[in-house]
Amino acid sequence: MTRPRPPLRMIQGGAGLGPSAMGPALELAGIGAGLTLTMALLGAMPGWLQRLGAFQGLFTLAFGFYALALWGLRRYARLPHVGLAVLAVALATRAALFPAAPSLSDDIYRYVWEGRVVASGGNPYRQSPLDPALAPLRDAVIYPRINHKELSTIYPPLAEAGFALVARVVPTVWGFKLWVVLHDLALVAVLAWWARRRGGSAAPALVYAWNPLVLIEYAGSGHHDPTGMLWLALALVLADSRPVASALALAAAALVKLAPLLALPFLLRRWPWRARWVALVTLAVGLGWFWLQTRGAASGLNAFWGTWRNNELGFFYLDRLLGGFGPARVAALGLVAAALAYAWWRERAPAAAARLGLRVGTLVSPVVHPWYLGWVLMLEPLGPSPPWLLLSFTAILNYGVFATTALGRDFHPTLAWRWVEFGVPLLLALGLTLRARRAPAAPVD
Repeated sequence: MTRPRPPLRMIQGGAGLGPSAMGPALELAGIGAGLTLTMALLGAMPGWLQRLGAFQGLFTLAFGFYALALWGLRRYARLPHVGLAVLAVALATRAALFPAAPSLSDDIYRYVWEGRVVASGGNPYRQSPLDPALAPLRDAVIYPRINHKELSTIYPPLAEAGFALVARVVPTVWGFKLWVVLHDLALVAVLAWWARRRGGSAAPALVYAWNPLVLIEYAGSGHHDPTGMLWLALALVLADSRPVASALALAAAALVKLAPLLALPFLLRRWPWRARWVALVTLAVGLGWFWLQTRGAASGLNAFWGTWRNNELGFFYLDRLLGGFGPARVAALGLVAAALAYAWWRERAPAAAARLGLRVGTLVSPVVHPWYLGWVLMLEPLGPSPPWLLLSFTAILNYGVFATTALGRDFHPTLAWRWVEFGVPLLLALGLTLRARRAPAAPVD
């Protein structure tokens, strides 16, 4: 897709609102209120999957408010205390969605189950939900909604530790949603801090914080990705000022989800030796144990790696070109490696390199769930990319097209609709690239 724009360089406004700032302040407040009201309507719906057309209509409305916020971002960045406004709307929108019962995905029920298994002394890496030894944990609410009961867990050890912690405190869906939302709000705060350090204003954080896809996937459906994304953001922010803390944060991120490993080579180059050893030893122990635990025929990780696919486009053509899932997977990994090698050659900063790796990995992965885009969107405040933000809108087609499908959660978008989902942002990227090439060069003084 297109290159990101240069970072927004903002100025911090004064303590009060002058006449010139009153208009933008009222605009931002109105947009935030509209977005929050839309999220409240979504939060009050009894089931998004069962009323998919209404859900997608409200999601479109929410994206309209979000687009208005992006359009005025440079003006809003001059407002005093804009970071408080970003955080206030982030909190309000997530609170508005919190009552929604997860229906687009059943992943959160798996989190609750595995948390209970660990808290009771079981081993979700060796015991699938069908294990007779776990029969006493089966109930009428969580157990029937667990996906892939025949498989053991796919999640790394720190994710499982988090599940177990929540299971000991509040072993319900709402407890797990709160766990996710608190991490997501902390991530917004970190992004606001990072944006202010880079450009003088926290306003760019709304590019992630107010994104409707982020809101519905994390505050609505309860996907636990922010529990890893938060640590990745901290690793990138602290790379220079607190390298050991950055190393520990990167290890924590990778032990929740594996995607942050894409940033590791570039952080290793930035860190001093002490931080390098902290990261490498922690990751070797944690990921080595994880790999040993996930061996076996019932391994969820093996199933994901070897056969799963959903909503892919680039991988579809790699498979067709190379004649099989295995060769296509190797080619996809090669493309990600090539992107990282390019970033290394160009001496990209860790955040920019991780951003490139995450983008390429998303485009060539055999599994592209909408909530995976959060890993890309968390870095969009560095320089918003219209095609990628548009993809966060069209990704909602993954669940169906305007009306509830009889297949429910087993629905997979047809190739034609995948071309709409990914193709429309691609056309925008091509258009922006052509316009940039045709633009006259700036005069040299």
